[in-house]
Amino acid sequence: MGNSGKHVFVLGAGASYESANTPLARDLVWNYHHDCADLLRSDNNGKPDHSEEDINYSNFRKFFQLVAPIYPDLTCLPKEWENRGWKVFYLHEELLKKHPLDVILGRLQEGGDKEGVELVKQLIFEHIVQASLDCSNILYKRFVNEILKNKASQTTSVISLNFDCMLVDREFDNEVYFDYLIDFDWIDPNRGFYKCSNPIPLIKLHGSLDWGICKNCGWLHLYYPFMHRTSYEGKACDNQHCGGIVAPVIAIPPYEEYEKKMNSLWNVARDHLKEADKVTVIGYSFPKYDEYVIKLFQDSLDTNVHIEVVDKCLAGQKKEQTECFKNRYKKLFKRSIEVTLDGFCGYLDSQGKPC
Repeated sequence: MGNSGKHVFVLGAGASYESANTPLARDLVWNYHHDCADLLRSDNNGKPDHSEEDINYSNFRKFFQLVAPIYPDLTCLPKEWENRGWKVFYLHEELLKKHPLDVILGRLQEGGDKEGVELVKQLIFEHIVQASLDCSNILYKRFVNEILKNKASQTTSVISLNFDCMLVDREFDNEVYFDYLIDFDWIDPNRGFYKCSNPIPLIKLHGSLDWGICKNCGWLHLYYPFMHRTSYEGKACDNQHCGGIVAPVIAIPPYEEYEKKMNSLWNVARDHLKEADKVTVIGYSFPKYDEYVIKLFQDSLDTNVHIEVVDKCLAGQKKEQTECFKNRYKKLFKRSIEVTLDGFCGYLDSQGKPC
C-alpha cells in the first residue's frame, strides 16, 4: 500500500445518473426511446404522427430485431415497436437484468456481427448524449469544486466506468484539469483545457464519448467533449495519409480493435489501486456480470486499504440494504467495507458543504 495518503475515487453510472440524468447501466439502450423521445406531432386527423419518430428511432427498432434471435423471450419486441406497445416504453426490470449490454455485445462479437456491434455502440452514444442534453450537472460541479479542487494531483486519481464526459464539463475550465493517461495521436486544438496545470489522472476503463479511433489506421483522437446525438456520424481521420473514418471509443470487454490501448490503461488503473490508502466508490455496485472490474479490484487492493462505497436506496430500506451491501462486498473483497446509501449528493453533503 502507498504511504502518501493516495485517494482513488471510482465513479459509476449512478453518479452520472444523479448528477446529469444519464441512464443507469441496466437501462442503457433499453430505455433509449423512453428517455429520448420527442413530442409527437398530429396528423390531419388529429392522431399521433409517428413518421418522424420512425426515422429518428429506426436504429432502436433494428436493435430489437438484432437481439430477438439471440434471446427467445425478446422475439415479440419488433412487433411491439410497430404497435408502440408497453414493452417499448417501459421494459420490465427483470427483463433488463437478464440481458446486460456487455453480454449482448460479447455474443455479437463472438458471432462476428460487426454491424450489430456498431449499431449497439451507436445507440449507447445517442442514448447518453440525448438523455443528458441541457442537464444542470450540479453534483459533478460540486465534486470538482468541493473535493478535487482541494486535493493534490499527486495523491488523487479518478477511475471512471462511464462513457459520458460530465466530469469534464466546460464550466469546470480553470478549476481542475484532467489527464486521461492515454496517448492520443490527435487532440482537438479547441481542447485547450486538457492536461494543464498539474492535472488529476482520470482513468476511463471503458473509453469515452470524446475519444475516437480510426477504423483504418488506428489513430486515437481526442475531441471537444460536448456533443449532440448526430455527433456519432463518422468523422474523417486527421491523419493526412489515411482518409479513414473515426468512431467513438465505446470499449466493453473484449476490446476488439482497442485491445492494446485499453489494456495499458487497465494496467495504469491497477497501479493506482495498488498505491491507494483509500478508495471511494460512488454509484457503482460491482454487478456480477462486470467480472473484469471485480477482478481488477480484487487483485489490486491492499488488505489494509480503506474502502467506502456510496450508493443509493429506496426510502425506508436503508438499514436492510446497508447490511446487504456490506455482506456482499465482504464476500467480494474479504474485508469490512464502509457503506453509505445517501447517494452522491449525500456524500458531498457529508464532506462539510451541504446544499
